[in-house]
Amino acid sequence: MTSTKHLLTEQPGTFANPKCYLHFLGGCCEKMTKEHLMSRKMTFPGPKPLRDYAGNPLVNPTPLAETAKILCKNHNSGLSAFDTAGTNLFNAVEAANRLENGTVEINGNDLERFMMQRLCAHTFSNVATFRGVPLGCRVPQELIREIFTQEEIARPWGLYLTIPPEYIDKPGVNMEFAPFYNLPTDQAIGCRISFGRVSLAAIFGPVSPGLPLQYYRMAGFRFWVDGAKSFEIRLHWKSGAQSDFIDLDYDRTPVTTN
Repeated sequence: MTSTKHLLTEQPGTFANPKCYLHFLGGCCEKMTKEHLMSRKMTFPGPKPLRDYAGNPLVNPTPLAETAKILCKNHNSGLSAFDTAGTNLFNAVEAANRLENGTVEINGNDLERFMMQRLCAHTFSNVATFRGVPLGCRVPQELIREIFTQEEIARPWGLYLTIPPEYIDKPGVNMEFAPFYNLPTDQAIGCRISFGRVSLAAIFGPVSPGLPLQYYRMAGFRFWVDGAKSFEIRLHWKSGAQSDFIDLDYDRTPVTTN
């Protein structure tokens, strides 16, 4: 589960397409492709709102399901394994929410890379904003290189469990994306992605104090229904899990909403 054969590699002296946000690695091609700002599976049947970590709406003229030509074909293909990790987690949470039984295995380190992939998609497409101003290309280049080419980033950076915002933590699998910033530098150094009751924060640098973070690189999630385990998501890490499984309880009582 922690195979690294799909990590990106630097290719000095090869073609670097200036339109591709991974051009500094080399190995580009001329053809630019449409990169989805968020995986299509996660945005169906329509766009979702962007909000900051405090729940405040962000200026977002472009729906999450939209695309942007920010990657060449070579690098878009190279990131597909990370996108798959995120989609597999979303599918598993959906299955657990339907009270299905099962077990899913996911590469946790690839989930961190998926989070960086989504952060880059939203910043390089000028969708993510900070105080109403588009961030543009303010994800540090050295950080992008480390996340996509190294087997594992050093703690305390990486994946945490956090608290889903109120507009997400409700019946159904609602999806949300929110970027995090280093306020002194205005650089984007992390993000939160919530899949219903599962809300994950990927932190790649200093963020504002007060952000609720817990369960660093957890072993996974166990979903319980009427006192019995119904679904399990196992996360595998190169250096092993740093926190135990997270237990989430469901019941079969119908939920009514206004």
